[in-house]
Amino acid sequence: MRSKWIERILGFFVLLAIIATNSIAGNLLHGPALGQINVSPNEGAIIVYRENDGDFKHVPAIFINEDKVMASLLPGDFGQSKVCTSSIQLRVASRGDLVTAGQSKTINVQKGKITYVKILETPDKTFIPIVVSEAEAQNALGNIKTTSNIINRYISQIVFDTDSLFAFNSAKLLPSARTTLDNLINDINARSGQVKHIKIIGHTDRIGKEAYNEKLSLKRAEAVANYLLKHGVSSIDTEGHGSREPVTTNCTGKFSPKLIQCLQPDRRVVVKLFRDGIE
Repeated sequence: MRSKWIERILGFFVLLAIIATNSIAGNLLHGPALGQINVSPNEGAIIVYRENDGDFKHVPAIFINEDKVMASLLPGDFGQSKVCTSSIQLRVASRGDLVTAGQSKTINVQKGKITYVKILETPDKTFIPIVVSEAEAQNALGNIKTTSNIINRYISQIVFDTDSLFAFNSAKLLPSARTTLDNLINDINARSGQVKHIKIIGHTDRIGKEAYNEKLSLKRAEAVANYLLKHGVSSIDTEGHGSREPVTTNCTGKFSPKLIQCLQPDRRVVVKLFRDGIE
């Protein structure tokens, strides 16, 4: 059942890319030329590309942080996206004779810079991401003229370390959180007319009971939302996911300061900015 579901989803992305690439609408939807990318000191950018290997049967779909479809790359395509965080989880799913969900890889993104990722087809017809130098990428991109035509609803996803916003086991914003959230508000206001909807999701670590963590994560999301609402930001939804979606994999042992520190990445608040009001 899972493989059929993955195949249907990836099939849709591939079909969308093929239709857009071979239509007038596709030409209109092409992204800006590479030389036109402007990266501010407060954000980075990532460019993924696939050289023209001639294999139109096997197509990679590129995901950022699981829920953002960045690109679907036919041979000789590239995709680009701006990134507000210092690292992302990049996943390359593959469709063809073999359908795979792909494994996530952490990609470090330097603010004010463009990170280049080559999507390489392996002998078993799956795809893997490889970070390459600017010189290598520019040499390849000189022969790549077509932008992936995936139009994403997401403008940006920003992940905040919960420990920078709240005390441990608390849903009351720290005084120091104001600067962080004021910067977020400035970023939203700078995208005037683009951001139509915002979703804020709270996450906790696994310490404590599941029901308690669900409530705590929701209260934290609501605290951030209330701060934004008081400062003129509207159209916000909140969710609490508790400890259901951890990002750590190697934290063991009983409750202790060491375990709390190890589980720190799980305690986070995710802010998603949308181009429309539909979730």
